[in-house]
Amino acid sequence: MKFREFTVNSHSTRDFVDSSLEECDINDIKTYLNELNDTVGKEKGFSFMLMENGGEVYKNLEGSGGYPGLMIKSLHYIGLRIAKIDHEIEFIGAFHMQAIIKKLYEMDIGSCWITLLGVTPEKKRELINDQLGTIQYLLAFGKAQQKPKKNKAVINRTSNYDQDPYGITTIETDEERLSVSDIVYLYEWGNSAPISEMKSRSVLDLLYYVRNSPSYQNTQPCRLILKDGYAELAVINPEHEGNYTDAGIMMYMLQGLASELGFPAKWHFVNDESGNMEYRLVAHFDL
Repeated sequence: MKFREFTVNSHSTRDFVDSSLEECDINDIKTYLNELNDTVGKEKGFSFMLMENGGEVYKNLEGSGGYPGLMIKSLHYIGLRIAKIDHEIEFIGAFHMQAIIKKLYEMDIGSCWITLLGVTPEKKRELINDQLGTIQYLLAFGKAQQKPKKNKAVINRTSNYDQDPYGITTIETDEERLSVSDIVYLYEWGNSAPISEMKSRSVLDLLYYVRNSPSYQNTQPCRLILKDGYAELAVINPEHEGNYTDAGIMMYMLQGLASELGFPAKWHFVNDESGNMEYRLVAHFDL
């Protein structure tokens, strides 16, 4: 499956069929989670927890989980446990949670991020069985009651990107997003990158698609600063912890698209201690 297809056609599922997944599917998911925990999670300070007691989880979190306390009902959840509140752990944990979403998408299984930022510490401890650390997010997953309806729409033609890079006039989407020029700067913060510059660097296709990266309430807090041979990923409003999660999601989408389009797709986290309250750098990405 092309990564561009996933980028454009993956949508959150909020209504699930009230029946468990096949045992073979659950076993495949367990194996994948264990691989992530063993190869990345132990070193980086996070782990994924498969919760098959979905009815109990839903009952305990109804009225507090989700936004605004609107809990998504499912028979299956995956929890993202982090060792501590830390931007790098949140970023890398979210990166790999998005990888799980792609895995589920390829299995024709729907999913939806659920925030636990409004849940009490006591309930969070129950969710992780009193393990060390905390849990900020769940992923509800299962068979969707109905496939999401995709609307064909021309996205943000105000960006002056008059022709789609793949020779089509529309992209499948269900909502408007910021234009390429709104999220990409050239050399310094606030200096919008001209479309002509992105074209000359052969990165316009990449950036055009990465705008579809999901974010909490579609706030799109991530920005890219193009430099020579690399880009910096940054978040606006750095005091909002959830923005580092959204940045991790975007980095996963950015890496997947870059790899598909022939870019190096190498990156590393940046611990920006500048104290800048307008934005904060979170990653360096080779282009």
